[in-house]
Amino acid sequence: MSTSFHILSAAVVTEGLLIIISFIFAGLFDVTIHWRASWVLLALGISSAIPLLVVNHLLWRWSRNHPTSVYARFSETVIVPLCRQITPLVAVLLAAMSGFGEELFFRGVFNSIIATNLGLLPAAALTSIVFAYVHFVGLVKKFGGLLPLYSAVGLCFWLLHYWTDSLFTVTITHATYNLCAIIWVRSTNGRAAAPAALTRTNGGPRE
Repeated sequence: MSTSFHILSAAVVTEGLLIIISFIFAGLFDVTIHWRASWVLLALGISSAIPLLVVNHLLWRWSRNHPTSVYARFSETVIVPLCRQITPLVAVLLAAMSGFGEELFFRGVFNSIIATNLGLLPAAALTSIVFAYVHFVGLVKKFGGLLPLYSAVGLCFWLLHYWTDSLFTVTITHATYNLCAIIWVRSTNGRAAAPAALTRTNGGPRE
């Protein structure tokens, strides 16, 4: 079996578990998911990934002069090797699965439960922090310096979901961001450093 297949299989398992957990919690806590899909929201979701990609590119340029930074080390030791081993088709599938699975849980079910019981601000903070943490399970000591960055990305997703009341929109944004980051790494062949896709470091690409 190819490495690309193993990465895809790991992603299917992790994202599948997130989806199952999401539906179980949705049933237990009577959570209603507002997808609200439309062509306008599709366009909004895609375009909303652009600012995040611009910031990531600026960080990449900065990291070229700071090769010992946690961003550069994470990109070179995790992101670049991972992206080099997957095919374009697998990249599309990974981006789609990560966008759907993570947003269904974090901005959908988990956010709704926290917001209902604790309020909007705790929901924004907790979902963003936990979102960041799960990307570094087992690697917090080594790459924990990236937790604020990933939390900020999670907060951006939360704000987009709150503004549009559409899980569809933020799912598209997340998937677009991941796919573009992976394409960037592959196209540059990981030179110097690379944009950090929102990937699960302990089980294959996420976001």
